[in-house]
Amino acid sequence: MAVGGMFDRMKEQEWYQQLSSTWNQLPPEQQRMARIGGTVGGFLIAAYLMFSTYDSAHTAKEEYYQKEELARILTQANDELRRLKGQNSGIPQSGPQSWAGVFQGMVSLQGLPATAVEILKESPGATQGVIQESLLEVKLKGLQVRQLVPFLYQIEHGSPPMKLKGLIVEPSSEEGLLNAKVNVSGYMAKQEKGDKAK
Repeated sequence: MAVGGMFDRMKEQEWYQQLSSTWNQLPPEQQRMARIGGTVGGFLIAAYLMFSTYDSAHTAKEEYYQKEELARILTQANDELRRLKGQNSGIPQSGPQSWAGVFQGMVSLQGLPATAVEILKESPGATQGVIQESLLEVKLKGLQVRQLVPFLYQIEHGSPPMKLKGLIVEPSSEEGLLNAKVNVSGYMAKQEKGDKAK
């Protein structure tokens, strides 16, 4: 009943009366075309609204899957960090007598032979108190990516303390393996001359 009252009030409006008068003056053919146009227009509007709703749902679905994939990657990264920390704890904390021993211990944790690492150059760096810096150029041979990444992590987080200064990676002659050259600053307690003689 309220709808009928609203419709009656709408009929009383001047714009409605003008529109109705214009409609009545149209020939039947034009009225038929107008009805068809109105139907097509309504269909297009409905189709547009349906497409917009579908597109919004599709976008929301894509965002959900992207966030889910990001969460999976973050979980894997956290698991890998925990694994690397566990491996890192296996490095002797008392400190080997030479840098060659340090790097051989690191490659052994990756299941590689001692020949997989070679110190190309070792020179003294700055001395601060009882700490001696060593500047090292180290070559790694025949590593897989999953072995190289933990190795680089150990350089930054192992014992004795080291800092990665440069990295060059190139493919090995063996398929699927890599060679790498790393420049490292390492820090050990300064040895006395008598200790070196031993």
